[in-house]
Amino acid sequence: MPVSDHGDAQRSGSDRRGDQGDHDHAAVARRLIDSAIRAFGDKGFQSASVSEIAREAGTTADAVYARWSDKRELFDAAFREAAERRMLLLIKNAPEAAASKLAMLGDNLLTTHRDNTRDLWIEACAHAMRDEDWRPMLAAALDVEARELSEIVEDAKAAGDIDHDLSTTAIVFLCQSLGLGSHLVARSLANNGSEPDADDWSRFIGRLIRGLAPRA
Repeated sequence: MPVSDHGDAQRSGSDRRGDQGDHDHAAVARRLIDSAIRAFGDKGFQSASVSEIAREAGTTADAVYARWSDKRELFDAAFREAAERRMLLLIKNAPEAAASKLAMLGDNLLTTHRDNTRDLWIEACAHAMRDEDWRPMLAAALDVEARELSEIVEDAKAAGDIDHDLSTTAIVFLCQSLGLGSHLVARSLANNGSEPDADDWSRFIGRLIRGLAPRA
């Protein structure tokens, strides 16, 4: 059952103006999605409100309700956009060897700066634990990501950089676990000096990937 935004159930008179003056509907929708990604990633699904999302996007709550029936649908749309942006980070089509792509992905894990897309993914995982009806959406997005990562791993195996005896599923599971967990830990440790140096991290990731190579 969709979760309603009770805090926005009673819309003010100013909100009833709707989308007046917003002639570029696509641009308004884009601003709302960007605002929703930031708000949900920062405050979580329960605490973020439709009215504040609309206000940050420079419009009113009616502009949200004209496109999505409630906060749950807006969250779904924001997560789909975040999932697409996350897929771009997989660099599957980059002109690099598969092992180099894995190394680049590993290097990208070490970031403590504000990353709204990754923040929303963390909130999506927490939300899926609370809401069984929403869990399939997260699972579907992770499945798509797993298929993309599997292709990279299989390419690396074909190139002789990863041992064929190693499970692709296990490697992909590790990649996805690191992808989500590292951002959560990095954000928690931000500015306390506990995170590794970028060069040290890069060397470690390189050693880890070389360790997947076939035995001599």
